[in-house]
Amino acid sequence: MEVAAWREQEAQSRDVPRSRVLKDDAVGDIAVHAPTTLERLANLRSLPKGSTARNGAPTSWPPCSAALARDPATLPKLEKPRGNSNGAAIVELLKVLLRMTSERHAVASKVIATVDDLEQIAADDNADVGALHGWRRELFGNAALSLKQGRLALAIEKGRVVRVDRELTFPLPARSS
Repeated sequence: MEVAAWREQEAQSRDVPRSRVLKDDAVGDIAVHAPTTLERLANLRSLPKGSTARNGAPTSWPPCSAALARDPATLPKLEKPRGNSNGAAIVELLKVLLRMTSERHAVASKVIATVDDLEQIAADDNADVGALHGWRRELFGNAALSLKQGRLALAIEKGRVVRVDRELTFPLPARSS
């Protein structure tokens, strides 16, 4: 937070985009390593050589010193997503289905869906991704949702992964006499 605030202030005072002061990956790298001196800051790989002097960084590195001095109780709490704890496994199954679909239709898998699309589909049936719209939905999206909802399964048959449509049956409620 301190580094990002310093970058924002520097960018505004020089009237340049934030990325000209410090790139996002450098902000992340600084947050991880927390260099308190210019020497340590200059040793970070994400910073181009000589960037600390060129970007007007102070002779000491107050953003990290301030961050390290901050009481952890004052930091914002990060909400952990309360999604499916099996999310990674769902994405992996969707990847297999995507690979099967792309091979079957001779279309590059990245044209049909990206890994980001698959992650969003795994988290939300109504994700606003290309794979759930138009021809991509017909080719892959509907099957992806069916797999996720248990109406479609993947199996290995004669050494090949195949789709298996499942008929879901739900128990009827018991009748009262």
